[in-house]
Amino acid sequence: MYILIRIGTNDTRWTEKVSRTKKTLEDYIKSKGFYWSKKIGRYVDDKTTGISGGSGTDYVIEQVDEI
Repeated sequence: MYILIRIGTNDTRWTEKVSRTKKTLEDYIKSKGFYWSKKIGRYVDDKTTGISGGSGTDYVIEQVDEI
């Protein structure tokens, strides 16, 4: 199982989506304009210029065990 976690300002984190496959979550955030940043290690966008990291919202995908 994979969890899509949205990271906002001040490192606030929310669980946004859960999926059995990572690709489903990647497709979901890529459709919203996010891409993987190797430098930051998160999915970021470039919607707002002048702010490091784009809009101030980043995403990470974490793998978890299903019970």
